[in-house]
Amino acid sequence: MKHILKIILQVFLSIIFTCILVVFLIVCFGIGVAGGFTLGCWEDVVALDMEKLKYTEDTKTWRQHTEIYSSVCEVQRKDTTRFLIDKLQRLDYEMKESADSGVSAQGQYSINLTGTQGKQNGSIQVFLREFKYPNMDEETKAKRVNLTIKEGKIEFIQDGAGNRLRKFFLEPELIDEFADTDTGSTRTIIPLVEMPENLVNAFIAIEDHRFYQHFGIDVIRLIGAMRDALLRRSVPEGTSTLTQQLTRNIYLGDDSTIVRKVREMLLSFRIEKQLSKSQILEGYLNFIDLGRFGSQTLYGVQKASKAYFDKEVSELEIDECALLAAIPKATTGYSPITNPENAKKRRNVILNAMHKNGWITPQEYLLNRKKPIAVQSSTNTLLRQRYYTAGHFIDYIQSLLKDIPELENSIYKEGLKVYTTIDMSMQFVAMKAVENHLLQLDKSTRLPNYITNKDNPKGIDPIRNYLQAGLISIDPKTGHVKAMVGGRDYFITNKRKPGINSFNRTIGTKSQPSRRQPGSAFKPIVFAALLQEPSLISPASIFVDEPWEIEHVIGQKWKPRNYSMIFKGPVSLRNILKRSINIPTAKAAWNTPDTTDGYKEGIVRTIELSKKMGIKTPMDPAKPALTLGAFGMTILELTSAYGAFVNRGIIAEPVFIQYVTDAKGTPIYPLPSYQQKRTQVLDERIAYQITSFLESVINAGTGIRAISTDHPYQITRPIAGKTGTTNENVDAWFVGYSTDLVTGVWVGLDKQRRGLRNYNEEGAKAALPIWARFMKDASRGPEKPFPVPEGIEFWEIDNTTGLLKNKDKCPPENISMEPFLVEQVPSKICDRH
Repeated sequence: MKHILKIILQVFLSIIFTCILVVFLIVCFGIGVAGGFTLGCWEDVVALDMEKLKYTEDTKTWRQHTEIYSSVCEVQRKDTTRFLIDKLQRLDYEMKESADSGVSAQGQYSINLTGTQGKQNGSIQVFLREFKYPNMDEETKAKRVNLTIKEGKIEFIQDGAGNRLRKFFLEPELIDEFADTDTGSTRTIIPLVEMPENLVNAFIAIEDHRFYQHFGIDVIRLIGAMRDALLRRSVPEGTSTLTQQLTRNIYLGDDSTIVRKVREMLLSFRIEKQLSKSQILEGYLNFIDLGRFGSQTLYGVQKASKAYFDKEVSELEIDECALLAAIPKATTGYSPITNPENAKKRRNVILNAMHKNGWITPQEYLLNRKKPIAVQSSTNTLLRQRYYTAGHFIDYIQSLLKDIPELENSIYKEGLKVYTTIDMSMQFVAMKAVENHLLQLDKSTRLPNYITNKDNPKGIDPIRNYLQAGLISIDPKTGHVKAMVGGRDYFITNKRKPGINSFNRTIGTKSQPSRRQPGSAFKPIVFAALLQEPSLISPASIFVDEPWEIEHVIGQKWKPRNYSMIFKGPVSLRNILKRSINIPTAKAAWNTPDTTDGYKEGIVRTIELSKKMGIKTPMDPAKPALTLGAFGMTILELTSAYGAFVNRGIIAEPVFIQYVTDAKGTPIYPLPSYQQKRTQVLDERIAYQITSFLESVINAGTGIRAISTDHPYQITRPIAGKTGTTNENVDAWFVGYSTDLVTGVWVGLDKQRRGLRNYNEEGAKAALPIWARFMKDASRGPEKPFPVPEGIEFWEIDNTTGLLKNKDKCPPENISMEPFLVEQVPSKICDRH
């Protein structure tokens, strides 16, 4: 019996030993596998580039969107108070209610005015903000300015010390942001010191309340999560620290695998050894995904703060800090835009956590948990309003940026700032002028009200069936484009034609330029070409307005007509332009010597000058109808060409982008070697002669509505311009200028048909009112006459004979004062009367 028991015991011990050995071997194998696995993961982690965690210009991790700005704003004597106050309000300057207390901080202003709108007298105080702008230092520093107001305009400007100033500058307006086209990602990097303590505490309270105690992994939280998972028989969740979230976002992605989780823990440990807690927080809060706002994905607290609350992150209230911290758990589920109730519940959970940690008082907790969710509408922000106001301009800026080789790889990711030429005060005026006048023209038709129709799901096509317009305004001296309206509306909600009215009627596209016939608006270029030395005509030239027909090609006859169908007999050059008479214009260009190619010199000169002025449309010298504007060109081309008349015969190449800077504010475009193209296309004296003739168009011709007391514009500053209307009223134009601004307006239907005929309108009624309203409200600074260059002499001429006035004999209605080149002055006195 003892022997049997001994054998059984030996067998049992052998089994136990074998089991122990097997378990030992399994454990060793497991340790080896786990160790190898962990070592492999560690090697992967060591190989990762830690520089990704640090923001530098070369770090692609920290992609920042591109910001688009208007031009810097110059404020000078004779600017209106209406313009200044509108500008200050758009720049979010704070108005101090009591003018007596003065302004005490940057970004404040006070008003002390009496009288009615436009006629006020008194003073305005402004404390200018400091801002950065390329090649401007002293002008952009913070300072107080005191403005004396007389009759609604700035009469004097003084600085805080009482020194007289001629002008001062306000910062550019942010008008749009270009984000990554695939994700719409936007981010603005800011340092941790600019983030409020409540914001940091809110994120720590809900995401990682032992952040300052752990080494990258919260072991207590991990054990608790594993225990809960065993009880629920589920996968552990909610264990990631802020450090782990940062590593996941930058390096590892969101794959739910054991390998990724192990790497995340190891990398978090490594990051905690290399970076301070402050650096980790700064990286996390600049990188975190904070949901969608409109078409943008918001990365980082600064961008989210601006989008949701229109505030700098440093200005956030306690409830707003908690709301931002609520979003990352589920950016859609807790979005304050799409799920405000869910967002509020989670915000209050965070406020409670902050209270329990002693980071806010009981009173602050109770007060803030009662607050409603108050965020901007993603469809009604100031930025979006600016975008719709300048949408065509912004689209064109984006296309230009893509064509700049130096910026090809950085547009959407390096935090560029693009400073454009647009003046947003002028742009708002331009949009309103187009909108209001086209609504007036609509009343001549049977079409439904445009505003009602464009929002009507069953309405007619608001683009095809209604009049469109284009307006562009340029500083003739610099070529800077100050305003651009590419169409009647940029955003269309009509269900038959939803989306963007993106076609830019001032320019078009590379593949489809927006070319329309200018009609009589082209005549000043014809006469400028004929006046160029050796001149073919002079201000004393007389042309007979009568029925006229030519055979310009064998077997083909051309018989131009006057718009009025009336013949006026002998007319001077000034009266041809003033009354916009077709037949004498065509005769002036045609009745010139033949060139060696058999074409008329007047027509060949016109084509050559047009090309020099930047008009790219091919022109056939065998077609004399081109002298009456019977070929297409863009609004930009013709408006820029008119700039030569006011700018001493020089055309400055149109400019849309002034500077591009990197994220640090260093200019990177244009390159130092860039030289703006400036071309002398006319003798400055010839340019002045055309200006003198076009002043008559305004003072006594087809443009008189701009100054007449019978119309609302009543422009008082010196202006010049020309109407244009094509056959069957297909296109209506007005192009004109003051000393500081040249503006072109076109009105018509997109499909070139008899659009304006239904409205019974021509250029003087369809386009001129838009031009006049814009020039009246957009022009700024002192009113200046057109300067007369040296080499011009004025003589009184009988405009029926072209001879010098015969004192007391020529009828007064026949007499006009004409500008002659000194070598052209006529010598014969009129002997007809």
